[in-house]
Amino acid sequence: MKRYICSEVVKGATHRRNGLLCQDNKKIIEISDQIAILAVADGHGSEKCTRSERGSQIAVNTFCDVMKNYLHSYEEYHDNYASLLTFLNREGDTRFAQDICEEWQARVKQSFYKNQVEGMRNAAGEIQWESVFTLYGTTLLGMLITEDFTFSFQIGDGDIVLVKDDSVSALVEPEKFLGTETHSLSQIDAWRKAVASVQRREQSGEYMYLLSTDGFANSYTSDMEFQKTCMGYRDMIKEHGAEAVQGNLKKWLTETSELGCGDDITVVMGYFTGE
Repeated sequence: MKRYICSEVVKGATHRRNGLLCQDNKKIIEISDQIAILAVADGHGSEKCTRSERGSQIAVNTFCDVMKNYLHSYEEYHDNYASLLTFLNREGDTRFAQDICEEWQARVKQSFYKNQVEGMRNAAGEIQWESVFTLYGTTLLGMLITEDFTFSFQIGDGDIVLVKDDSVSALVEPEKFLGTETHSLSQIDAWRKAVASVQRREQSGEYMYLLSTDGFANSYTSDMEFQKTCMGYRDMIKEHGAEAVQGNLKKWLTETSELGCGDDITVVMGYFTGE
């Protein structure tokens, strides 16, 4: 099957009006025609999370690098990815999640050592790492796409969905919150809040995987409107091509933020066709 990837990060309308930084980040690694790693993250942007735009950048880099290391490890010691599928199915929300959180924390420490701020040490002069991690607070969504299966991973809000002709289905089901509260990668035990799933990849037809930060879904009045928009993007790639959609995506998402919740929006779409 052929794969086409479209993606964009746009600063939210509210952030533009208030002169704030965009808190979202994305990263895409296309390892081969069949294997790709996708990641998006949404920094919290609150008064306590003054470095969350950096935290979200570290998050997408961490997911892609850790996932790539797993792939290389299983390439070296196994004939195929059957063992990796089994591992991620069993340990995706535990051991893999721990690896993600530990690596993110290590990279945040490196970032903080290079540019420290006052108020992060106790009376004994020791750095209070829990407070430091909060500075970099962010969500994280990631996906591994292989020839045979997909692995979806999430900490915090946002959406990872499979879009077909007549349906939009969530690949993971994160906990829902009232208001703006969400789980965060900055929590010491953030891995305990991770959700993950492994699914066999369909080998025929036309379908699309879509990852988005919460500013996308929150800009629509209902889940039905969100799902209709997801199917609309799939239809536009099918009818007009990925290049045309990519060329207009920034404008469309900017309008979505302006007419919707005003938050930053990041969307990554992986479209597959048998043609």
